[in-house]
Amino acid sequence: MALSGFSSVVADSAHQEVFVSGVGGDPVAVTDFGGRVIGTLPALAGAGALAVSDGEGILYAAIRGTDEIAAVNTATLQEVAIYFTGSGHNPLHLAVVGNDVWFSYGGSGQAGGAGIGVLDPAALTVNTTPEPTFYYAPLLASAHSAPNTLVAGNGAISPSVIESFDVSTGSPVPIAKSNPWGQPSPCSNLNQLAITADGANVVAACGAPYHGSQLALSTMTENATYPTGPYPGSVAVAPGSGAIALGVYGSPAAVDVFSPGNPTPVGTYSFGGFGAYGLAWNQSGSELFAVTTPSTPSSSAPTLNVIDIR
Repeated sequence: MALSGFSSVVADSAHQEVFVSGVGGDPVAVTDFGGRVIGTLPALAGAGALAVSDGEGILYAAIRGTDEIAAVNTATLQEVAIYFTGSGHNPLHLAVVGNDVWFSYGGSGQAGGAGIGVLDPAALTVNTTPEPTFYYAPLLASAHSAPNTLVAGNGAISPSVIESFDVSTGSPVPIAKSNPWGQPSPCSNLNQLAITADGANVVAACGAPYHGSQLALSTMTENATYPTGPYPGSVAVAPGSGAIALGVYGSPAAVDVFSPGNPTPVGTYSFGGFGAYGLAWNQSGSELFAVTTPSTPSSSAPTLNVIDIR
């Protein structure tokens, strides 16, 4: 892939495509499920966060520094819309819940400096809500298995707070918030979040401790751990099988795959490079796509590794 760095990876099982965004003015790279490059999406140059529509078919991309979210039809690979999120609401992370595209923005390192917004592509409306829990634009997670639920977490903070929201009304209504100060091994420097296939929990990949931390969405208390090496940097859940993949950074790059609730990995995969910074599954859980980089993702070209789980 002709990218100068790495930001995000998503998979569209409906069309068997993988999309990878880079850094700076990089376009979005497109591969098939075998890892073969199909081409690039120049219209999405400068894209950071990516998300795929709940039914798949539309790729959403947050375009850096423009306050815009672009949409591409994954069947034709043509841009179909550009949505303005409002001045100063530069989207940094994305998640799709039903027909809505949720995004996080802002953050100055001060409590209350960030917010969560929602784009309704059909109605062409955008609403934003300041969120006092978050210092920076929070990481986001959603899943078809947890309808009307959004999870947000304070990345790059030690300890990191994770909060679940009911978004059925079009506004983020808090459900539960984690208390890392009350945990013996709290999440520090949160990197990614993924909701489990049963829709009951979220798994956090934190730089420390050296395990994936599973929290109940209803209470945000830890109910399982998935041990890894240092340092957990990425996580993804297979919608069909429920398998949980956790990637680590700090050479060598490696990915552990777990069955839900089982702390012993069913498979471990090692790669060259410094870290596994991005993970995505196909719908069934038979293929896992892992993005590795030879040094930090902001400054080195990514490699897409295809792992056959069957």
